[in-house]
Amino acid sequence: MRHLNRRSTIAFVAGLLAVSGSAALGQTGNLGSTDKPLYLNQAWSSAERNWFYATSQGSQIMPYDWFMALEQSGSDTPFRNSLQSFGYLPNPSKFNNPDGLPVGFVKDADDRGDWVGLTCAACHTNQINFAGRTLQIDGGPANADMFALISGIAQSLAATCASMTDPKFKRFADRVLKKVHTQDDEKALFDSFEEFSANFSEYVKNSTAKVPWGKARLDAFGMIFNHATGIDLNIPSNNREPNAPVSYPFLWDTHWHNVVQWNGSAPNELSVERLGRNVGEVIGVFANTDIKKTIMPPLFFKTSAKRLNQILLEELLSKLRSPVWPAQWAPIDKTKAAAGSKLYEAYCLSCHAITPRSQPLTHMRVTMTPLSEVRTDPTMVTNSAMRMSDTGFLQGVRMPNLPTVDPLPAQVTSLVLTAKIVVGAILAPPDWDETKGELSAEQLKLLKSIKIGQPRTDGLKTLLSTAKSNLEQGGNENLLQSAADYVEKNKKAVTVLAYKARPLDGIWATAPYLHNGSVPNLYRLLLPAAQRAKQFYVGSREFDSVNVGFKFDSSPDASMFDTNLPSNSNAGHDGPAYGIDKLTDQQRWELVEYLKTL
Repeated sequence: MRHLNRRSTIAFVAGLLAVSGSAALGQTGNLGSTDKPLYLNQAWSSAERNWFYATSQGSQIMPYDWFMALEQSGSDTPFRNSLQSFGYLPNPSKFNNPDGLPVGFVKDADDRGDWVGLTCAACHTNQINFAGRTLQIDGGPANADMFALISGIAQSLAATCASMTDPKFKRFADRVLKKVHTQDDEKALFDSFEEFSANFSEYVKNSTAKVPWGKARLDAFGMIFNHATGIDLNIPSNNREPNAPVSYPFLWDTHWHNVVQWNGSAPNELSVERLGRNVGEVIGVFANTDIKKTIMPPLFFKTSAKRLNQILLEELLSKLRSPVWPAQWAPIDKTKAAAGSKLYEAYCLSCHAITPRSQPLTHMRVTMTPLSEVRTDPTMVTNSAMRMSDTGFLQGVRMPNLPTVDPLPAQVTSLVLTAKIVVGAILAPPDWDETKGELSAEQLKLLKSIKIGQPRTDGLKTLLSTAKSNLEQGGNENLLQSAADYVEKNKKAVTVLAYKARPLDGIWATAPYLHNGSVPNLYRLLLPAAQRAKQFYVGSREFDSVNVGFKFDSSPDASMFDTNLPSNSNAGHDGPAYGIDKLTDQQRWELVEYLKTL
């Protein structure tokens, strides 16, 4: 493994990372025919949208030809034909998509071959059936079931390698090997495929939660922690049940927030920080990593994460605007909205700033609300702050700024250990061919113009130094009590146990609500928690323009959401601090009407 000295490291980072600017984009304009989705004007052109949908970030689920040859477990139908049944959206564009895969499914190429992978578009693009029309929302939370996807892959893999003589494997081998092949060729393919299937099944087993995530959410932190600290470091004991599913955050404005993630755990003011967030994401969704023991501080290692593409994707996201309520199909009551505006100023504005549509996007400092005040489900924020991992062969390695350059101890929080691994991926020696010719001349010119911002001195906030590893085994009450004990003993770190209150522009297009998706629509969010729906279905794209959210009746494609189960609580965001108990029903409807205008 080749290492860089301090001077070359600084030069490389300075050349690679940047504080990104933004430029105004014109109206997209292309609404398509009646059988195609309509694209609201979110400041992207069709070309930019297609690039977002199908540009690799370095995710590598499996060899591409294996994926294209794989059948569904119970039939000879190609597995790829089932992707829309999991909630992923069709992508008719052929840009980087010759085989017609859904939005966010891409071919990734490196020196080991071609791979199928995911991008952030798979989880952050949605459709809404609004007044008889299908609206496509870029940057919106996907209505997809990630666990059903990986579980389906595991089942199909297992069925294919049940026997080397089974017709299912024979068909698979014929598609993959293509040319005339020998029995030895088939045996080599079977052995490799069988090993991959066993490893993938183990990954799915470690990703299985007692309470299913269902559609429209996943435990992203749990998956990233398991992949980075368990799989990549080869420490199986670092795996934990991913039991804190959250809604997919909506992406517009995110580039400009000082911190990101539901718990605000990721600094986001510099390009190096934004790149770190994106590298962490791709590590969690099947990036290939090669972490080896080293005695040299800091650690560098090769990863399939495509840093240049991620910088350009972040630049593109800096331009994305929230969708405007389509008033031409569901007019807004201006009198009610005006009354709701005053209520918003009285009860909401102190936490949820307003993003003026008439002004360019700019830096935003979001509000972090302590868990003790917001009182929503605590599982995600407590897992993130308190989950611990063994460092294994990384013990003693020094990594810069996250949060210190001290040698890694034998055990740290999973968040800190993952951040260290992300730094190793970011600071690896550059491979300027990592884009495999995907970049245009204009994009290459943009990369050359990028300059690094002032380095941070504090890095990530110091998290819990000694944590109770059994927190993840308890219910909400145990977590709340442990969180209270933690705050009492570690008052300086109280902001770690907090949830992010971001601007609410475009909030109408992001149901269900609260960080864990436990409230189906805006009207019910404005009710005291005791009056909110305890059970509802998630998965419909049929929009309820009155209550503002998706319809939540039972349907074949929907999954049940039971708020009585662990991690599913719909409590909080009410009480005296929020004023919800003081609102009359008329005022709630006025506030809902105003929220449509944001």
